[in-house]
Amino acid sequence: MKKSFFFSAIALMLMASCNEKKADGLSKEAETDSLAAEVQAESAEIESDKYNLKAIAKVIEGAESVMNFSEGRASVINKEGKLGVIDKKGKVIIPFEYDYSVFTYSDGIMCCHKNKEDTWYYFDHDGKLLFETHDGGPSQFSDGYACKYCSDDGKYYYIDKTGKPAFGGKKWEWADTFSDGMALVYEGNGWGFINTEGELVIPCKYSSRAEENPEGFHDGLALVVTDPARERVSFIDKTGKKAFEREFLTACSFSEGLASIFDEEQDRWGYIDKTGKTVITLDRGVAGRDFSEGLAMIHHWGTPIGYIDKTGKLVIQLKENLYRDAHPFHDGRARVWRGDHEGYIDRTGKEVIPCEYIAYEDFHEGIVKIQKGDKQGYIDLEGNSTLNY
Repeated sequence: MKKSFFFSAIALMLMASCNEKKADGLSKEAETDSLAAEVQAESAEIESDKYNLKAIAKVIEGAESVMNFSEGRASVINKEGKLGVIDKKGKVIIPFEYDYSVFTYSDGIMCCHKNKEDTWYYFDHDGKLLFETHDGGPSQFSDGYACKYCSDDGKYYYIDKTGKPAFGGKKWEWADTFSDGMALVYEGNGWGFINTEGELVIPCKYSSRAEENPEGFHDGLALVVTDPARERVSFIDKTGKKAFEREFLTACSFSEGLASIFDEEQDRWGYIDKTGKTVITLDRGVAGRDFSEGLAMIHHWGTPIGYIDKTGKLVIQLKENLYRDAHPFHDGRARVWRGDHEGYIDRTGKEVIPCEYIAYEDFHEGIVKIQKGDKQGYIDLEGNSTLNY
């Protein structure tokens, strides 16, 4: 109905435009042809962004493994064990002829590791090989740079999108991928952050808790250990300044302007804003996860209760003991566990994709990979799946 109305509206607007052209001597036949061409072009533009599930199903038939779509591309290991890359229409962008480990597109580039040669290859969106390296590491690009590990000296460094060492080839004892324009690095006896100019803007002075590194920047703030003796954490901004004075025994990174924290005085979980003020207080025994698309899942000792909005109101209540777990919303869908299988609910709490799959990830770009039995494939937001072809 919506599409029909949309095209009708387009047609009316174009006819009005054509009526104006009549005064300039445009023939009736030419008007009709022009209108049809413009409507057809508009239709093609709208349809061009959709997934061709039938074509994708044909290409991935019998595949050993498929990866989620990212930036309109997906890595697939076919039944011969060869890796290739397809687009939304099922077109093969990188042929199935490589013995690669699987990676996904990030920042316009995909990294593939060729196991036998221990070499990392980098491709653009069209499948063109940009460069290769023999150093490993996190490897994926973010904010224009990728982090690499040099096995010769055991240190980390960054490369730019030409494959050349960035920031004068500066190396660190440990380094991570860029997040929110900053990257976590380790040198000497502490953690710090560099910016996308390679400048150490926050000195390497922060410690970490046992088996836990400081987190990267999210929403302009980073969670760090501010009181090592008491093992308290808080947040700093991109200049290294504390965002506020409050410290916490446990906290999570900011997401959509709010962060989940444990308030020791209140003996309960809640959410703070970027001034450190508690804006949502949860009941005892109830904890909350990150906000995504304006909602956060809350649970009682791991059992999902439902989703709250940013006022703390429970807007989606899940049936008691129905689901083992529930995940954040992405593309208007949230992944839920029922028994040993997963499905997806919408923002009303309705299970729009039944819990009959193994679903490895959350929706991304309107599609997600799933498995049923021993067959892998993809399913879209409406529940249409490559498994049906």
